[in-house]
Amino acid sequence: MAITPKLEIRQSQSLLMTPQLRQAINLLQMSNLELSEVIEQELTKNPLLEREEASSKEDISSIQTIDDYDAAQDTFSEEEFSADNIDYDSNFDDFGSDSVGYEETNYDWADYHHRKDPNLDENFDYCEKRLADSPSVYTLIDQQIELNITSQRHKMIARILSEHLDDAGYFRGDLQEISKRLQTSPKELSNILATLQTFEPSGIFARDLKECLSLQLKDINRYDPCIELLLENLNLLATHKLKELQKICHVDAQDLSEMIADIKRLDPKPLSNYHNDITSYIIPDVFVKRSSSGNYRVELNNMSLPRLLINHSYYTEILKQDKSAKRFLKENMSHATFLIKAIHQRADTILRVSEEIVRQQMAFFEKGIDFLKPLNLKDIAYTLEMHESTVSRVTNHKYMHTPCGIFELKYFFSQAAGSYIGNEETSTISIKHKIRQMIENETAEHILSDDNIVSLLANEGIKIARRTVAKYREALKLPTSAERKRQKRR
Repeated sequence: MAITPKLEIRQSQSLLMTPQLRQAINLLQMSNLELSEVIEQELTKNPLLEREEASSKEDISSIQTIDDYDAAQDTFSEEEFSADNIDYDSNFDDFGSDSVGYEETNYDWADYHHRKDPNLDENFDYCEKRLADSPSVYTLIDQQIELNITSQRHKMIARILSEHLDDAGYFRGDLQEISKRLQTSPKELSNILATLQTFEPSGIFARDLKECLSLQLKDINRYDPCIELLLENLNLLATHKLKELQKICHVDAQDLSEMIADIKRLDPKPLSNYHNDITSYIIPDVFVKRSSSGNYRVELNNMSLPRLLINHSYYTEILKQDKSAKRFLKENMSHATFLIKAIHQRADTILRVSEEIVRQQMAFFEKGIDFLKPLNLKDIAYTLEMHESTVSRVTNHKYMHTPCGIFELKYFFSQAAGSYIGNEETSTISIKHKIRQMIENETAEHILSDDNIVSLLANEGIKIARRTVAKYREALKLPTSAERKRQKRR
């Protein structure tokens, strides 16, 4: 059969990544702070968009906050996102495949705020320069948490403890209150706080001046019984009662002078040398609070986003005066309409995903971190009839304020344990935590082998293989039973 060229007509369907669809995808994966910047930029570019302002004291007093949770009505009303000629029937849940250019953006980030300084070069990016030269203290702490703490559970607790750090570097939280809120033991919190106290700068996370100076002295190997007595009597040092200090510390005048000199070289405010103009705050995108009826209610944080309206009167007035502006006005009307529509759909998607996370992780909110269940993106996507990529974008860089603290949405997702008989509703995070607790509580006379740990876990209904226990133990950087036996007998 001869091969000859020919023309054929074929009919097929395909998903096209239009500029508007890319914009909707980008808006979905942005945090509230990033979205607020984009909205501000659109307000300066689009003359038809305007910010809805409170027109009276009654309007301001009617704004709901998380404190009014129990008395609040439905979070979303039609008036809140109203705009004429907007079709809300379109479904943007499935934003398409991750592989089709969603990472592109229609916004020129270089056009965002620059410092207006006549002495600077025109191409000098002040914002980028300051961000590069002045890293946030909390970014440095977070990096040390990632490097020094292996347990996902302990990382979450460490970040909650770091929220109670003041500007001088002191820990101002109440461990008893935090333990009740997280439903964990004060001893566990104390151990994690002790780990945080080893971070740089030296002396950070101390609870008082004495502990701050002690941490710094230990760091330089200068802490001894004599200087410990001096730290316990700092009030005498402040009043220059040196004779009394010599008797208490059992040292002569020269030794006391040297100890005082060592203390003077320390920094009573560990974070005083960190001059950061840029402070990083976590603003939650979602609030979760328990109502008086005992149910958990999820509410979006709309206070961090401006409300947008379309100025139809301006559109009509300009069109009457200048017919040539018709095309320009229609393009801006289309952009404004789609932006409001995409923001509304983004809010609805985040709310639905957050509500499903709360529903599936109810045991976590009721009983604490030990009861965090295994959860993956597919579970949420299947229940809400969304694409997994949509759920992935929703949970990225979004934070939830809960009675247990502030968590990134992705922290609620953990892998299920690969048990061959037992309860597969147990997450790997929970099992690793149990293994760590067993090893930390063992004595020199009774060291647990991996087989012993398998048996103890089986008694709790968790039946996993010995090689799985070994893998989890190695991931936690815990030594073998033989090494632990040698360490405890020293």
